[in-house]
Amino acid sequence: MYDVIKKALNLGFGALYVTKENVEIFIDEMVKKGEIKKEEAKTQVEELLKKIHAGKKDVESKIEEVVKSVLHKLDIPTRRELLEMQKKLEEIMKKIDSSKD
Repeated sequence: MYDVIKKALNLGFGALYVTKENVEIFIDEMVKKGEIKKEEAKTQVEELLKKIHAGKKDVESKIEEVVKSVLHKLDIPTRRELLEMQKKLEEIMKKIDSSKD
């Protein structure tokens, strides 16, 4: 099971699916099998969770980049661009209203 989690983390996808409970179960199994000492279990859980968290952030940023790229290719404005256009439109409307007076 350790190899599966390690490979999944290396691919980045595992970070989205591995929970603290899964890690604790995995570490408990390793302790039962004698692969690690009970005293090391907490440290191992913390290390795995740190790697998972880092992997999750990496996957999230890659997904964000892909989404931005797709939006750009489809010529769909981002939220920021829409807010900028709205601000400019409001400024134009104010100028028009002030010129009417």
